[in-house]
Amino acid sequence: VTVSASFRAAGSAGDCPRDERCPLSRFTDADLSSWYHDGAHYCLEHGLMIGVSSTLFLPEGTTTRAQIATLLWRLEGSPVVSCSMKFEDVDADSWYGEAVRWAASEGIVTGYGGNRFGPDDLITREQMAVMLYRYAQYKDYDVTAGADLSGYADADAVSGWALAGMQWANAEGLVTGTSGTTLTPGGSATRAQAAVMLMRFCENTAR
Repeated sequence: VTVSASFRAAGSAGDCPRDERCPLSRFTDADLSSWYHDGAHYCLEHGLMIGVSSTLFLPEGTTTRAQIATLLWRLEGSPVVSCSMKFEDVDADSWYGEAVRWAASEGIVTGYGGNRFGPDDLITREQMAVMLYRYAQYKDYDVTAGADLSGYADADAVSGWALAGMQWANAEGLVTGTSGTTLTPGGSATRAQAAVMLMRFCENTAR
């Protein structure tokens, strides 16, 4: 099982003229010369992300657990599954309901326990790393890479359940340090960061 070739196609974001032809140009709060341009361009072009309004992309905006589950669901082609909803705090008829149902049915998300998913909770960097790691496992991608995180002063802050995912995501270049010495595993991921992570996953890992 592989990601569609359309998601692996290289060149469009990197070759963007960064003018009115760029899909990011319609958003008044987006900087076309920014570090996140390629990721945001990629996710907009492939329908993985949309703006928060017709004129705002909100690159520094926060990202929730439900939103990341939905991004992966869209990447998978928005499948519909017949499993019952296992989380009491997820409305199956909400905009993210089918995405969470699918992600839970495939073991990509597991929730907090007590039948809670926390759809509106801000996703942390280590949670996103683990979701990408589990999605890669689901797709039968090579997940044997594992970086030595000891060079980060806050490596001990990585949760035990997230360690393998963070080591893999760091080795793959999906989750890098927030500085040369910090990983900030419990920090939140912005929309811009999420877009770049997803682009890197599609172009570098999905092969």
